[in-house]
This record gives sequence, structure tokens and C-alpha cells, in this order.
Amino acid sequence: MLKQIKSVSMLLALAGVSSAGAAYAVAVPEVDETRNVQQQTSTCTGVVKDRTGETVIGASVVVKGTTNGTITGLDGDFSLSGVKVGDVIQISFVGYQTLEVTFKGQPINVTLQDDTQKLEEVVVTALGIKRQSRSLGYSTTQVDGEEFSLARDPNVGNALSGKIAGVSVAGNATGGGSSRVIIRGNASLTGNNMPLYVVDGVPFDNTSQGSAGQWGGYDMGDGLNNINADDIESIQVLKGAAASALYGYRGGNGAILITTKSGKKGKGMSIDVNNNLTFNTIYDMRDFQHIYGQGSDGKRPTDRQAAIDSDRSNWGEAMDGGNAVNFLGQNYKYSYVDNFDEFYRTGVTNATSIAISGSDEKVTYRFGVSNNIEKSILPNSNNRQFGINMNTTYDIFKNLHFIVNANYIFENFKGRSSLSDANGNTNAAILWHANSFDIRWMERGNENCDWGTTADGKEMISGNSVYFNNPYWLQYRKTNEAKKNRLTGSMTLKWDITDWLYLQGAVQRDGYNLEYQNVQPIGAAADPNGFMTEYQKTYYEMNYNFLLGFDKTFNDWSVGATFGGNKLINTMRQYTPTNGGRPFVVDGLWSVNNLDPTDLRASIGYSQYKVNSFYFTADFGWKNQVFLNITGRNDWFSTLSPENNSYFYPSVTGSWIFTDSFEMPEWFNFGKIRASWARASNGTSAYQNQLAYQVLTYKVNGQQVVTVNNSTFPNPDLKPVEITEKEVGLNLSFFSNRLNFDMAYYIKDTKDDIARVSTSGASGYNSRIMNVGRIQNRGFEFMVDATPVKTQKFMWNTTFNFALNNSEVKFLGDGVDRLAIDGATSNVGNVGIYNVVGSSYGEIIGYQYKRDENGNLLLKDGLPQNSDDQVSLGNGVYKYTGGWSNTLRYKNISLSFLIDFKLGADLFSGSNYLAYSSGFHKNTLIGRTPEAPNQTYVFSGIDEATGQPNTVAVRAQDYWTKITDLNIAEEFVYDASFVKLRELSIGYEFPKSVLSKLKVVKGLNISLVARNLWTIIKHTDNIDPEAAYNNSNGQGLELNGYPYTRNVGFNVNLKF
Repeated sequence: MLKQIKSVSMLLALAGVSSAGAAYAVAVPEVDETRNVQQQTSTCTGVVKDRTGETVIGASVVVKGTTNGTITGLDGDFSLSGVKVGDVIQISFVGYQTLEVTFKGQPINVTLQDDTQKLEEVVVTALGIKRQSRSLGYSTTQVDGEEFSLARDPNVGNALSGKIAGVSVAGNATGGGSSRVIIRGNASLTGNNMPLYVVDGVPFDNTSQGSAGQWGGYDMGDGLNNINADDIESIQVLKGAAASALYGYRGGNGAILITTKSGKKGKGMSIDVNNNLTFNTIYDMRDFQHIYGQGSDGKRPTDRQAAIDSDRSNWGEAMDGGNAVNFLGQNYKYSYVDNFDEFYRTGVTNATSIAISGSDEKVTYRFGVSNNIEKSILPNSNNRQFGINMNTTYDIFKNLHFIVNANYIFENFKGRSSLSDANGNTNAAILWHANSFDIRWMERGNENCDWGTTADGKEMISGNSVYFNNPYWLQYRKTNEAKKNRLTGSMTLKWDITDWLYLQGAVQRDGYNLEYQNVQPIGAAADPNGFMTEYQKTYYEMNYNFLLGFDKTFNDWSVGATFGGNKLINTMRQYTPTNGGRPFVVDGLWSVNNLDPTDLRASIGYSQYKVNSFYFTADFGWKNQVFLNITGRNDWFSTLSPENNSYFYPSVTGSWIFTDSFEMPEWFNFGKIRASWARASNGTSAYQNQLAYQVLTYKVNGQQVVTVNNSTFPNPDLKPVEITEKEVGLNLSFFSNRLNFDMAYYIKDTKDDIARVSTSGASGYNSRIMNVGRIQNRGFEFMVDATPVKTQKFMWNTTFNFALNNSEVKFLGDGVDRLAIDGATSNVGNVGIYNVVGSSYGEIIGYQYKRDENGNLLLKDGLPQNSDDQVSLGNGVYKYTGGWSNTLRYKNISLSFLIDFKLGADLFSGSNYLAYSSGFHKNTLIGRTPEAPNQTYVFSGIDEATGQPNTVAVRAQDYWTKITDLNIAEEFVYDASFVKLRELSIGYEFPKSVLSKLKVVKGLNISLVARNLWTIIKHTDNIDPEAAYNNSNGQGLELNGYPYTRNVGFNVNLKF
């Protein structure tokens, strides 16, 4: 082979000499012809593939020792001019070994081998600082953007479910798409427990715009609703305090870094078009009884009043298709009607995005636009978003770069249902009308009436409760609409002073304007005169920062350091012209100007806080195998007393690549031990350390009355919560990195948590702000990633992750044994979520059955009784979480799926509580028969009066409704564990040989996509286990939520 290469080289050289000699023989007779050949330049071409035969797109091809280079195209091909025979060509790409080939005048077709040291790749860490992955002494996980673009969720936070060990995503049934992402457990009793989000280096506010509580409320989405999945390059999750300590006062819950796509250096202009269309159908988990219909006391309604009195009652006769009378006085067929089918519709979501990217000598750019239309399963309810994303880097000079990124979104939604409490809740109106009740009776009084309206223009209701609404009125007459404009972006100037020293400065901004309007028109049953709520909210945060960075190698030692500072200004303004103002003066004019001026309930809200910070990092490495990293950040808070506003947050991490220190078997590629310690915080909210005042509307002795406007007594000595975390971990890789393990164990301690502690009413305050809380979280995380099969035609990659988190509430203050979580009280069942000393975070507290010492029910007059005291019935926070993802590729066909599981949590179901009282639940079949639905029955238990087995017979209606009358919540607390097929996609990549005929099209992929396709295991009757009615700290409550939906559709991606 060597002789053949030499022969070819000689022939080429002779050919070159002959032609050169002909050209220059007369002019330069004494020239060295062989040397002249070496000086001539030509074009070097070739194709770069990986070892499976797939072409490598974007590989760097450079003449060694020069700046002459290019990158490979969509077919892995390249063309590089100005190359001399004998030049060494360097070919490299992330994840592969760099290859060097000598150019001999022929095309270079090469195969890149997997880099067995791919863990050396650079990753983005806190504050955008780049570090070698192998040097990290803490746990971090990166997820590629393509994992969010196929079987997508409208909220990027929810799309993380099951993908990362230690990251728990709480599902909900709120219809607004808000997310609740918790990393390594809840660290605060009452404060924010969700991580800091950072988009392209900009801190990003993810506050939910509205939330359900005991008396209702709306979910209007959060910040992550405003991020287009097609714009995401990657998501980096910094799990522990050590990973996010540089974020100081808001790094205690970890951080999630979202990097959006940008243009590639050395690549020409390309256009990427993606369209994702899904159809969202109800995954009906109801398993109600369909034997007995509307009525009470075992009788069907035979007159109008009986129908009105029993519109939500299924204690009637067995449905036999015979005659009954509805609330309109009309006769109807006494049979089962599925109102889900009659009212809900198939939802449709269509997300379209177009992006143009590329580069030239000075500029690297990407500009994208997106349009998202979501039609809800509720009629006349939709959400629209239009977005613009831009990433541009301009090289002013070779060592001076100007970077601009921006993400703008306009959002408009209408028709979202109220939550929890039945008043205003469309879903409750559909769910709880009796079995034989046809919801279409409530459409309109006659053909000339408006939706849900009687002939006299009033809301048509079916029963005696004015708070049990007409769903058509709610969706077509009542207005619930919001508009939001959001801009997130930054400008960064970076100066590479030398190849080991740089300085950069940035101005960053995140903010939005939200306009909200809720109108109850005149004629509503519960509000005959109507009402209106309207507000405009403006939020923005500005960050001004600088960073000086140093990174240099001295023989066996590498040293890196940074020093920087940040000034933060966070501002929120809210103007509320009216908050429930009433009544309207003129019917049909829904304006603030048409409200009674004496009852506008107007207000103006304003809050601002500032934080000044300095921070540093110091990195030391020895022989690229032993690493030490030290960081520190000091924050000065405007929210604290000037004598008590400076806090320092340090971290220390270390790692050792032991496989580089010892000779290992060939199959053992990589092993790293790591450890870290850090202290961080969740900060404090504004205005908790000072009294506030208000001017009242009346005078005394001619003087305007001014009084304190606090219900909670402030704390002038308030401190920010302190979170300290210790972590040890292990990384292992085997068989050319085809089998990888990542394990971590951590202990996270919270002290000086901020809590509202009850005070004596004589003080004039309901509670006092105090630093009293102590919580501990302990956990273990495990991840294994394997590629069992990888050939030229077939590849299978599988990843399994698992996490365990144990929490314990250590202290709540002297004499305080439990503390209620704000907004976590159920509207039914007298149930709340509490933190209890000695227990895990988020205990479900309520009444249980009264039992004897053997656990038998103690009955009184044949009916159940409740316990004397409220006790813990379970815990609403999942203890075990994980997921199993698989990707299989055969030639141009791919299959991916994700199975997601959560174990070890409980859920109080308010819906099943109502299903007992209304006779919907299948358990209520016990004690009645079709022949005698109102018979008496002897229920099992012990007669408390005699101590003997019960012999008293009672009606089923009396027995089952007694459970709800006494709020025996134990009956309705379920194991919320589940296993779900969360994501599925099947795709086909059209061959380049086919696309080459089209010339313009460089890539085409069509995929069948599905999300929430199958709940494999669950233990909750009639509801989805992820049906929480809000995303607050108080998890474990469910009531009247949106029906669960499965999403199936198509994704088409085109590249030009």
C-alpha cells in the first residue's frame, strides 16, 4: 500500500513538473521544478463521515498552522481552496477525535472516530462561564433542543418531565400551561422553591400569572410559556447549590440555563422551516356509575321543580329509557348522556417557525419568527402567540466582539376556565350535572337568545345554586382575556485581550406588559348587576454586569480565574382601574367608564428592589486530571436593613479523573470522583422589614385618617434564607463511551427560612415575619446512558434516570408544630397542606374515619363518624422520580419514546369527594339495587354504642353523603404514583439522493408525534394523578380541573 501511495505521488509530481516546465522554461530556465510544484495551490475537496457511515455536518476543515479553513456541508462535503500539496489538513468536530491528513492533490474522504475523551467538552456554567466538563465538581445535565421540538409541550418546563434525574416536574389540570419544576426537593417553607431560569445569559422571570386557590382563580401561564421550542439549542440544568452558587441570593434552588440557537461560523445562509400540528383529545379517566340517573330518594324527576332540586344528584332510579322531566319542564328520555362528548371539542395546536441563519467574515447571525395557535378543548377558548428571536455576533475586530440577542413574544388568550371553586368553573358545570342531564338543554332559552341565556336575557341555570354556572354563559358571555408583550434580551461587548485574558460587559433586560380583563355581564345568576376586573401590569428587570476572565496553562498546571460585578434593578407596577367593580350602569357597555363610580375598587401597586453584587472564581488543574474550583459572591440587598444587608455565598468543588492517574483496562474509558460544598439563598421579598401606611377616605376633627396597612408585623432584622448543600458524585464510562453512569448523593440544609407565624389578635396583627424555618433534603440520583447497538445502518440509545429525595421539616419556631402553606386549602373536605415538624414537606391534613383499636369503622346509628382531630393523611410531594428514554434509528427511520414515572406521593381528590355526595362514584352503588334504589342496607363496621358488629340498616344515599357531610377526607386520599408513556415520535429523514433532485431542499424530515399517549399505571379513581389545581408549594390537592388530554399529530422540518 505504501508503495502504491508513493507511486501515485511520483506520477502526480512528474505531471506537475511537465506542465510547469512548459510554462516557465523560457522565462526562468534555472527554476527548481520540484519546488515550484510544492508552491502551487489547488482546491482540496472531500467528504467527512462518522464510523456508522453518516455524514458529519459542520465539521471544521483547516490547513494546519493557518487560518485557511471551512466547514462541511449538509452532505458532509467540503471544498477548501489555497491548499498546497504536502499541507496537513486538520479535520475536527465535537465528540470526535481530531484527524490530520496530508494533502496529496486528491480528494480526502475520511471517517472520524468517536472521541473517548468526549467528557472534556466545554459546557456553559453559571454566569455563562465556560468550563471543561471533566473538571466540574458538581452535578449538571444538558438536554439537546431537539428533545423539545417533536412531542412538545407548550411549556418548556413541563417538557423536562422524566428527562433529568433529580428534576421533578409537577403536572396540573389548570389549562393555562404553568409549570412547577423542583430540583432536589423543596427548600423553603413559604418562599419560591423553583429554580432560577436564565435565557442566553439573561435572568428570566417565570412567575405564574394567576393561580387557583380555595375560592377559584385562573392560570394565565408563566414565563416558560413564552419560549419557542424551535429556538432552543440546549438546556443545561445546574442541580445543586455549588453549581448555581455564583447566582448568590437566588441560586439556592439550582438554575436552568436555556441557550437559543445561533448561526455557525463559516457556514453560509440556510433556512429552517418547522411546523408542528397536534390534535388534543380528552383522555377520559372517569369511571363513574352509569346505572342510576338524576333524582333523589330513589326517584326520577317527574316535574320541573324536582328536576331543579336534583340537577347534580344521581340518587334517582335506574335509567331505563323511560320518561322524565328536565329543569325546563320538558319530557326527555331517562338515559345516560356523556356531556364530555356533547360539550368539549378536539383541541388543535399548530406551531410554525421559520429561521434564517448564516455567517460571513464579520457577522454570525440567526433570525427566527414563530406563530403558535392553540385552540382549547373548551369552546370559544384559544391562545395565540407570535414571537421573534434573534442572535447576532459581530466581530468588530479580530479580538473584539459585539453580541446581541433578543426574544420578543406577543400573546393573547381568552376563554380560560376558572379553577377549583365551582363558581365560574366551566369544567365543574360539565362534570357534575347528573347522569341523565343533557348539557345541550342549557345552550339558550330559544333560538333568538344568546348563548346560555333565557328569553329575558339572564343566565340560564339548571338548579337552586346560583354558583353552579351555565357553561355556555361562561364560555360565550363572560369575558376572560389577557394580552402580554414580553422582551428578553442583552447586548454584550467582549474583548479578547490575549488568548488567555478577556474582558466583557453586558446590559441585560427581561420584562413584560400584561393587560387583563374579566367581565361578568348583567344577568349572571350570582351577579345580576355584573362586575368587572381590569388591570395593567408592567414588570422589568435590568442587569448591568462586567466580567474579567483569565485562563492559562503552566506546564502541568492550568489556572483560571474570573472577577465580576452586577447591578440588578427589579421593578413591578400595576394599575387596576377596577377590581370587581359593580354594577354596570348601562347594559351591554362593558367598560370601566360604565361602572358605578362609587364602587370602582381602583388601586395602584408598585414594588422595586435592588441588589448589588461582586463575584469571583478560581480554577486550578493539575495534569488535566485533578481539579479545584473556588467561587464566592457577595450580595447587598435593598430589601434588608442597611445594617444587615450584606451576605457572602461561597462554594468549593473538587474532582479527580482517576482513570488518568492509573493504568486501566482498554474497556474502562473514564472515571471521575467529585465533591462539592456551597452556600446560597432564595433571597427575600421587598417590604417585609418595614411598616406600610394607608390614607383612609374619612377625616377626624378635620384631619385625614392615616393608619398602618399591614396585617403581618414586619421584621426589621430579617435575614435571607440560608441554603447549604454538600454533594459527592461519580462519573464512569466504559466500552468507548457506549456505557456511561452518573451518580450523586447530596444533603441540602435550609435554615433561617422566612415564615409567617401566627400572633395574638390583641397585637392588631394576624402574623409576624420571622426567620424560623429549618428543612433538610437528602437524596440520591442515578443515570445510565447506553448505546447497545451502533452499526452503519442501525443504532439504539437508551437512557434511564432515577432519583430519591427525602425531606424533613426540622423547626418552625418555638411552640409551633405545624404551619399552613399559603393557597393550599381545598374548597371541599376541610383539607389543607401543612408543613409539620418531624414530617416530610407538604403533609395532607384532614379528618379520618373514627375507628376502634383494631382499625374497624365505628358507626353511630349505622352511619360513619369522623375522628376528633385532623391528622396527616399522606404527603403531596413525590419521593421517587425518573424516566426511561429510547432512540432507535434504522437507515432513515427513527423511533423515540419516553416513559416517565413518579412514586411516593398522595393526592386529596375533591372531585371524588363530590362524586360521593352526588352519587356518581361507583362505590356509591353499594347499598342500592335497580329494583330498590332507595332500600336500606347494613354497612360493615362496629356499632359504637354496643361494641358489636353493626346491625342498623340505612339508605345508601344517607351513608355515602354522611362521609362528605363530616368531611372524612381519608376516603379521598389516593396514592398518586404513576407510570406514563409521556412522549413518542416516529420520523423519516428523506435521503439526500432524493433531495438532490430538488436542488433547493437540503433536508426534509416528517414525524408522527404524540404526548401523554398512555397512562400505564395509576391508582386514582376517575382522575389523572397529575391533576393538581395549582403549581404552588401546596401540592396534593385536586378539584374540578381540566380533563387530561393526549396529543397526537405531525412535525415537518424543511431545510433550504
